[in-house]
This record gives sequence, structure tokens and C-alpha cells, in this order.
Amino acid sequence: MEIDGDRIRLLRDFLSGPPIRRRRVDDRTLARYHQSLVHRSFIREEDASGSGDNERLEFLGDRVLNLIVAEFLYQTYPGSEGELTARMEWTENRNLARAVTALDIGFEDLVLVGISQEKTPRIVAGAFEAFVAALYLDLGMIRTKAIVLQLMAEEIREYRTDRNYKKILQEYFQKQNRPLPAYALEDRSGVAHQPSFTYVVTVDGEIIGRGVGRSKAEATQNAARQALNRLNGIHED
Repeated sequence: MEIDGDRIRLLRDFLSGPPIRRRRVDDRTLARYHQSLVHRSFIREEDASGSGDNERLEFLGDRVLNLIVAEFLYQTYPGSEGELTARMEWTENRNLARAVTALDIGFEDLVLVGISQEKTPRIVAGAFEAFVAALYLDLGMIRTKAIVLQLMAEEIREYRTDRNYKKILQEYFQKQNRPLPAYALEDRSGVAHQPSFTYVVTVDGEIIGRGVGRSKAEATQNAARQALNRLNGIHED
């Protein structure tokens, strides 16, 4: 893979600065860091060199990042499984992209997209996950975890889990003078002392979100959250 000289200098400058401090990077490893920052729209519109996009690295980086954050939460917070799961929402695209941008280290400027493609939160978050994979393949888990937590520990600690997604969703439709969301029970399963509820949220009879929870409140909040993610173009796994 051929990378132009200006791009090489930008990448080496970024990697050599804090907290990565990776000054001696061979060409193959540098090419992987470059690839981690390349969205498929750039390949389609701009790149004739035959380099690949970052989707495979994003797949790996998502798992690495989730493990790092889950371990950090487990060691830091004494809460229940449900509370820890709520805090894991920090890794969702819009939250992760917001945290990456807040770092103010110029990461998002390194992400390459096509001319007609906006750098959405989904793209920035995916590039960060892919970059985490490149770090992991280059430096191993111990150093990758140290770098990620040096960058993100404070953001993870300050993440609030008390968002009222139902209220946010209702306000979204109120502002557009559209019918308000309605919630309906789709399924109930599990034993009496540990039930599981599935609720759907609809607008004009169309299902726009679905959520599962141990109570009606939790399930409807999760349904509203999924609806908001879809409305914002964020696809959940």
C-alpha cells in the first residue's frame, strides 16, 4: 500500500505524541494505522492505490474496546450488572464519537472519507474502534488498555446513565408537530420473580424501536433509545 508523504508525516506525528509515544513504526504497521482511519467512501471515491477500508479492523477494535471498558467498569464501580450494563452505553457510536471529539487531539481530522460523505458520529466512532484494533495488533493488550484509559478514563467516569430516552423521543416528535410515540407490550417471558418484557414504540402505527428489560420502565426506555438511534442514523448491533 502506497501512502503519500504528507499522510505519512501526519500519522507519524500523531503516533509519536502523547499518550501513544510510538516513534519507530515500520511501514507495514504504519499502513495498518492508516487503514484504520479509512472509511469505505474514501476507497470508493478517492483511493486508487488498492488499499482497504477499516471495516475489518473496526470489527476487532469494537471487541477490544468493549473488553477494556467492561474491565474498567467492573474494577471501578460496585454496582449491579444492570448498572454496569447501562454504563457500557458509553461505547455506543454517538457517545464514543462525542468523547473522541472532546479529546481535542485531532483524531477526527485523520479520518479519511469521500468528498460527498459527511464525517458522522458513526464514522468517527468506527474509526476509533479500528484504530484501537491497530494499537492492539501493534502493541498488545496491556499497552493498548493503558493508552485507551489514559485518553478516556475521565470521560467514562463522567458518563451519565440517567437519560430519559422516552422524554427525548417525545420532544423530538413534538418539535415536528407529528403524532407522539406510543408504547405496546410485545412479549413477556421468564419466571414470575425474574420476568423479561419486550416493548415496541410506534408512531402512526409504524414500529420505530424495540426494547427489552426486566420491567416495563426499562423496556420502554430501551425501545425509545433504539428509536432515537435509528432516527439519528446510528445502527445498533
